[in-house]
Amino acid sequence: MKEGHRMLTLLKNATVYTPEPVGQQDLLLAGGRIVQVAPQIELTATGCPVLEHDLGGTIVTPGLIDQHVHLLGGGGEGGPMTMTPEVNLSDLTTAGVTSVIGCLGTDGITRHVDRLLVKARALIQEGVSAFVLTGAYQVPPPTVTGKIMSDIMLLEQVIGVGEVAIADHRSAQPTRDELARIAAEARVGGMLAGKGGKVTLHVGAGPSGLEMLF
Repeated sequence: MKEGHRMLTLLKNATVYTPEPVGQQDLLLAGGRIVQVAPQIELTATGCPVLEHDLGGTIVTPGLIDQHVHLLGGGGEGGPMTMTPEVNLSDLTTAGVTSVIGCLGTDGITRHVDRLLVKARALIQEGVSAFVLTGAYQVPPPTVTGKIMSDIMLLEQVIGVGEVAIADHRSAQPTRDELARIAAEARVGGMLAGKGGKVTLHVGAGPSGLEMLF
């Protein structure tokens, strides 16, 4: 057991949302989890160290889930100097985000799904939940194993495909049949893996809008 897991942490006087507002509460943490929430928690003879913090009314909420994060950075559409850096753990936690779904965007050439997968695993080791989408704007979508279905079924963190671009000058201008095949692979891969088989589309400002889907 890690050293930090042998210690109790008591957070006093927090303004708690669950997400419903429940007023001022104390929170007891053990083993990396919240084990008790109550208006007043008093600990005696615990047999292990207790780290206590008075939050003085600071708001405490469940961690936020961000379903669309360019973990390897975004940009690059104005040339290499416009590429943005990778996401750091602190970028997430300071925004209250504790679960992310990483994806690629326009650049599926210098950014790769296998590197995205490793980035997600690094974030998991740092203490947040992280998943990824195989693919990018391009069609056929870039993958690790060569198939969308195989990526979803065989790679633990891969839960779907995206973000595939439509109605956008940066997209591969996919046909309805191509989108249908992508969705079918994601669905069946999700079924076989016991996952959602998520499909994420980037819808640009083009006049066709969502027409490809209906």
